[in-house]
Amino acid sequence: MKKGIYRYTYLVLIISCSSFAFYIYNKGKNTVQLPQLKDRNAELSLAADWPIVQKTTAQLLTEIKKKPGQNKFYLALAKEYLQEGRVSGNFSYYNEACLELIDHVLKKEPKNLDALCLKGTVLMSQHRFEECKQLMEGVALENSYNAYVFGLLTDAHLELGNYSEAILMADKMVGLRPDLRSYSRISYLRELHGDVPGAIEAIQLAITAGYPGGEETEWARMVLAHLYENSGDLVRAEEQYRMALEERPNYPFALSGLGKIAKANGILNQAIQYQLDAIKIMADASFFEELVELYGLNQQLDTMNEYAQLTINSLKKDNDIAYKDQKMGHFSDRELAKLYLSIKDFKNALEYSKRDYERRPMNIESCELLAWSYYNLGQLAELKPLIEKAMRTNYKNPEFLARIGIMQKAIGNQSLGLELIKSAFAKKPYLDTELEAVIWML
Repeated sequence: MKKGIYRYTYLVLIISCSSFAFYIYNKGKNTVQLPQLKDRNAELSLAADWPIVQKTTAQLLTEIKKKPGQNKFYLALAKEYLQEGRVSGNFSYYNEACLELIDHVLKKEPKNLDALCLKGTVLMSQHRFEECKQLMEGVALENSYNAYVFGLLTDAHLELGNYSEAILMADKMVGLRPDLRSYSRISYLRELHGDVPGAIEAIQLAITAGYPGGEETEWARMVLAHLYENSGDLVRAEEQYRMALEERPNYPFALSGLGKIAKANGILNQAIQYQLDAIKIMADASFFEELVELYGLNQQLDTMNEYAQLTINSLKKDNDIAYKDQKMGHFSDRELAKLYLSIKDFKNALEYSKRDYERRPMNIESCELLAWSYYNLGQLAELKPLIEKAMRTNYKNPEFLARIGIMQKAIGNQSLGLELIKSAFAKKPYLDTELEAVIWML
């Protein structure tokens, strides 16, 4: 009798322990390590929004701990981190943090629209354009009246070079919600198709629709300044950069923009300082690219090579991670190719421009970059098909036109090449100095 009781008690104990172990395992499986907000650097921490970001994030982390089953708090935190990545430039950390939170929600709610849209946004930030396109095409089948979905599809198609599809998606987006985001996309599409006045008009609508001083609004203002620059109107471009700094003090992209104006005016030391000021706030690759070029123009070649190698090492690390892990890193092949071109390492430039091209062979800028890399290695037989694809949208960016013109001349199309080069100078008399040198050597 006692044996039977012992056996029964032992069996109950095993079942209880097994159940508890399963509960612990399952709980561990269904909880997420909550990523924390990173401190901003000294300059960014002075921004008016920083105390609000800290307070909001702390509240959301507390709510998640209190109510771990409430998905809305995970998504709200992911949105905060997504925006913080844009503001701080720490995309690697915040993209990974967002994906942890988003994937936690999607395990429980695979069709949660907010979670899917946030995931698409992170994929675009990581330059995983094909993955974003595939994800959002599925989402659009069940959400045909959501402007954000069509915005992400516009972006993915644009980056992949599917321009007709991008136009269709942008039309749907602006029809559903004419706001800053949709006008910004319309502006870029018009610019890509050679309609610069139309692009300026659309981005002005975007700025008007935005909140003054908001990061998205001032980014749209950077686009307007860039369009003025490429039209040869430095005065209006500078006005927009200074206006952005009034609305959003220490905005790094505006500081970098003033550096471009100083470069165009030949004030190289001032241009360098503006880029250094921007880098103190945000270590964006584009600021380093500008700085490398400026040190080269200023004949500070040791410093140029030092900054170039520093930037290349950082980008390569992130790029290598992106190829190995779908949740981490950031594809930076294009940025690496451009940096290698700037220091005349044409072999590595070709390697990385090929990688970029393999991932998006219809993108006109990817085609032009690969063609330019081949040109600098003297491999002219490769140019024609790439140039033809690059020219198919009538893009009128002056540097783009000048490089295409140089390559057209190199493959024997003398009159067309000269026409493109003249057009580039007419739009932007203060063209990239290195490009000017190549043109005068022809």
